[in-house]
Amino acid sequence: MSKQILDSVEMNTKEDFESFNIREKLKKAIKPYDYYKTIDRLDFDNLTLSDMLLLQDFGIYNNELNDEEFMLRLRFPAGRITNLELKTLGLICKKYELDIILTARAGIQLHKLDSANILEVFKTLENIGINTWQSFGDNIRNITTDIFDGRGKYNIINVYPYIVQMQKYILKNEELLGLLPRRLSTTISGSYVNQASFFASDIYFALAKKNKTYGFNLYLGGKNSELAQCANIFLKENEVLEVFKIIVKVFNKHGLRLDRERTRLFHLLEEIGIELFRTFLQEEYKKQFTTKGKTLLEKVSFSEYEQLKDGTFSFCYRSEFARLKADELLNISSYASKNNLEVRLGVDQQIYLFNLKEKSILLENYNRNRTVIACVGSEYCPYAYWNIKDEISFLPLEKIEEYNLLVGFSGCLKGCAKHEHSDIGLVGLKSNIYGRREKTARIYLGALYTNGEKTAKRVFNTVPINSLKEILTIIIDEFENSGYRTFEDFARSVLHKYSDEFLNLWFLAKYYTKKTVYLDTPNYKELLEDNFINESFMDYISKDSQEDFKKAIKFLSYSLWNKKESKKDALLNKTYIMQG
Repeated sequence: MSKQILDSVEMNTKEDFESFNIREKLKKAIKPYDYYKTIDRLDFDNLTLSDMLLLQDFGIYNNELNDEEFMLRLRFPAGRITNLELKTLGLICKKYELDIILTARAGIQLHKLDSANILEVFKTLENIGINTWQSFGDNIRNITTDIFDGRGKYNIINVYPYIVQMQKYILKNEELLGLLPRRLSTTISGSYVNQASFFASDIYFALAKKNKTYGFNLYLGGKNSELAQCANIFLKENEVLEVFKIIVKVFNKHGLRLDRERTRLFHLLEEIGIELFRTFLQEEYKKQFTTKGKTLLEKVSFSEYEQLKDGTFSFCYRSEFARLKADELLNISSYASKNNLEVRLGVDQQIYLFNLKEKSILLENYNRNRTVIACVGSEYCPYAYWNIKDEISFLPLEKIEEYNLLVGFSGCLKGCAKHEHSDIGLVGLKSNIYGRREKTARIYLGALYTNGEKTAKRVFNTVPINSLKEILTIIIDEFENSGYRTFEDFARSVLHKYSDEFLNLWFLAKYYTKKTVYLDTPNYKELLEDNFINESFMDYISKDSQEDFKKAIKFLSYSLWNKKESKKDALLNKTYIMQG
């Protein structure tokens, strides 16, 4: 079908045709809304590239690297899911032996589908009202909010009605479906607690107050590696839906469409500036925008049970790093139905149950860490280098749990686990930098995500997997010794005072020497000379320059991990390292 579709594209010149990426060519050839009518007639054993791309607009994922396996992504606005939907999903997953993954946008992915059952499952879910449309592709993805929306003691504005209105506008909208320049992730929260990094969203309506009126400040252009910027616009509740529609319209009209790597809203703002984008919004708006109010956000750590506004309690049912089994869905739906409980899906990849009369529940669940956000990993994603769900064992989980540290663990640099918006961010890679190709991790530290101040610092480029737990333990020990209440406080007051290169050298030196020393002065040279003056890596440091730090890091890395050399051999490599 691919050639048939592309041959139907009418372009003025060959150059016009070649200037668009493949998805833009498809958009000019056929509307995804019209393509939907052909799905029943598709041969799912012989899909073309255009089929694979167009099916994503309906939540169906299949790729050339593993074309025998399909995935279906389900969207649940605000993470709201009924007990009947939960039960039906459990039965379907049990029947077809599917794997269940909770997403960081409060959705669900069904894995291990195949060409024989994908259409049947897709139609079954559609018939009972579970939606998969626009959960992939160039669409407005599942709209998220605070898990305690409308119920929690930190909640001021119940935003679920607005999310329903937003979804009603975008869903199955013939002029929007699959036709945006790139995806838009949207968050609106009426709570003054930023439970995750909502500033990673393309569009973020944050709780704010101006002139004694509660409403929302608008932030735009976030993504997995960037923070959304303040648009200097304050919106009352009744203005949100109209402005949301205008943002979508302006992005669709002015968004970049040539280089696929530069088509997000972030890139448009980078290209034209947020002031011009605001001007475009104003041109579409019928009245003058009000300038921003005071954004209301604070950091709060939640416990397993939380008391709600009405005196009842919620319970956090922990998934096994986003994985669930069919029987778990069936057990949860059965228990919730019998006890009149409400179920919601969290952006933290956990399931929450509401309306408990007391802090007690008779549901067994995975009872370890609940603050690690994990991507699906190489088992399900062709881009991931690590099978993240299984390699969680290389983390110091007890310490992470003890200090409630937010960890984003991505399997590649696409950053689906938002590793640059976490206390500790990890990217699983493969590298032969130390002599043989092996799994290594890139380490990011210290995002100031609650108020959208900073993304995390990239401190380590490559740490072999077998050293990861000890390196992270050293980092957490440094935080523990600092006395700061949260890792964000520690990052703001300590980590961000030092360069990335110095922190790399500091933690690597502690790992290499096994010394228990701490960052107790802002003076780089004093720290190194007081604690490591007799160590061989200090030969590379004549002054506290970043280039000297890099040479010392290289020496230490080769000494520790080069599989072709012993530590003694590494010393002989000194001249090479000195030359960079």
